[in-house]
Amino acid sequence: MPIKCPLKYYDEAGRMKPPLILYILLLFVCRGLIVLIISLSFREDSERLLRVFYPLPYHFYLSLIPILPALIALYLVSKRTILWEKERYRIFSVFPILMGSALIIDAGIQIYMLNQIHFAFSMNHGLSILTSFIGLLYLLNSAYLKHLIKDWRTP
Repeated sequence: MPIKCPLKYYDEAGRMKPPLILYILLLFVCRGLIVLIISLSFREDSERLLRVFYPLPYHFYLSLIPILPALIALYLVSKRTILWEKERYRIFSVFPILMGSALIIDAGIQIYMLNQIHFAFSMNHGLSILTSFIGLLYLLNSAYLKHLIKDWRTP
């Protein structure tokens, strides 16, 4: 099989390594869970810290919805060597679908939250929507990611 990228993009097993931007996108989608963990670490003002990021309680609960596909995608990335050893190569074909759905759901929730405030200017919502769409464009147009998925699916 010909090598499509320089050797620094491959791990010890000869498989392509996931790019750093993929981890950043996964952390971006899981930001509601990260805020929850940080707020629980502060015992005396955990609720007030949550209100800083999510003024209404149901906004926080809505932000937890796109975390499920992102966590499944993170599990696939973290357990890729074990899945290769068990010869479960086909499962990696759902990886772009999981990432894309997490980003689309996140952008939809941000647009819903903007609708609740009658599309008033909000830097937080605007940056979240922009990051979601940039992540979607990366998923659709990245040649490296296409080679990565093809490499992970082959025995």
